[in-house]
Amino acid sequence: MTTWTNLLWIAAILLLLVLAWWLWRTWSAAPPSSPEITAAPMETRAEATKPMRRPPLPSTPPPPALAGANPHAGRSPGEIPMPSGTGSEQPSKPRSPSARPPAAQAGPRAAEAPTTTNNVNSTSPRRPGVTPPPAAAGANGQSPIPRDVARKPSSAAPPPAAAGGAARPAAAPERNPHPASTPTAAPSTSTRGPVTRKTGNILANATSWGYQLQKFDLAHAAAAPFDLLVVDYSRDGSDETALRANDLDRLKQKPNGERRRVLAYLSIGEAESYRYYWDPSWKTAKPDWLLSENPDWDENFAVCFWDPGWQRLMCGTAQSYLDKIIAAGFDGVYLDKCDVFEDLEDREKKAAKTRPDLEGDMVRFVVDLTRHAKSKAPGFLVVMQNAENLLEHEALRMSIDAVAKEELLYGLNGPQRKNAKAEVAEARKFLDLAKSAGKPVFVVEYLDDPAKIAEAARYTADAGYVLYIAPKDRELDRLNYETFEA
Repeated sequence: MTTWTNLLWIAAILLLLVLAWWLWRTWSAAPPSSPEITAAPMETRAEATKPMRRPPLPSTPPPPALAGANPHAGRSPGEIPMPSGTGSEQPSKPRSPSARPPAAQAGPRAAEAPTTTNNVNSTSPRRPGVTPPPAAAGANGQSPIPRDVARKPSSAAPPPAAAGGAARPAAAPERNPHPASTPTAAPSTSTRGPVTRKTGNILANATSWGYQLQKFDLAHAAAAPFDLLVVDYSRDGSDETALRANDLDRLKQKPNGERRRVLAYLSIGEAESYRYYWDPSWKTAKPDWLLSENPDWDENFAVCFWDPGWQRLMCGTAQSYLDKIIAAGFDGVYLDKCDVFEDLEDREKKAAKTRPDLEGDMVRFVVDLTRHAKSKAPGFLVVMQNAENLLEHEALRMSIDAVAKEELLYGLNGPQRKNAKAEVAEARKFLDLAKSAGKPVFVVEYLDDPAKIAEAARYTADAGYVLYIAPKDRELDRLNYETFEA
């Protein structure tokens, strides 16, 4: 009996040992449950998906966008929201016409909605001035503009002249309205912030600018705070109402006594019937270089800009437009409609086909015109509006003193509508090419929405451009500064 009892105890103990071993194997094979391990990745993913925080846009437009230095200069790129495109992110072909030259008889056709141009390379609106590429001259391959001018133009603008008007500090008038360039601050190495400056370019000191072409009021313009002012040579396009030396002396002095640069608007790609050079007989007996009327602007006609007849009207004789502007005492010229070659390719295919390199023709025209101006008036300034794709040509880029751009951020697809990111990027590619060469970049936006004005001010300050906010109707018939002054 004792033997069987002992055997039973031994069997029980062995069974317990086997059961214990099996349980140990089972527990050791199961994966441990650890809340710490799973929680951490979830927190990390949640943190990674949090949207980047950006400061809200101010509800009212900053005065500096219209007059004076921009207070947003120096912000980091992350704080400057780039306007997002509406609709397609590819450069849209349609483009709205922008404001036009002086004269009351000129302007957009009233009953028509803004039309557009099909230039993809240039994001600039359809206006009286845009610029094409390099090269050629007249029909015989020769330019009517003198070629014996030094190739390296002086880039500074003339010093101050006497000012007029009550309650303004008096300044002695200067005898030479176009002095040689004076040194300015050394170039900046930063890729953001203030405009890159180059010694000798007087426009690099401009931190504000204004732009008016119609209904000019001398007293109102003289009271503006802007460092740079673009106006028309004449109040209505005729010689009789052209600005005189004493008018320019008054405009060249800011209310605080500082010197202001004054440029004259000049369309070199379209003939305007309200200009002094227009011959009424051209309506019935057109010269060879006169083409069709711009469908967006009354009394503005495309021209064969390479033709010697047209170029002589623009430059090279005492009665030519540019030479009159120089003789009047303007500090420089603001070239517009340099992109007319794109219009010709669209509307005047027959004329366009006679030239193997229309873009090159325009580049040569601008370069020759600039040389002539600077040979007559060292320090005379040349600013090209729009046609930024022409800045790829080094000869043109080096000959001008600055570039201006209309509707960089808003307006290409409708009044105050944001441009597509691709359109903005395409334009900036060329504008920054000029900026890196020490050429200031001036931007005009046609806005009245405070939030959009503030956004444009931030964006252009970060890009290193100088911004002017014009009235949204794009008529350029008044200077926009009184509403926003403190």
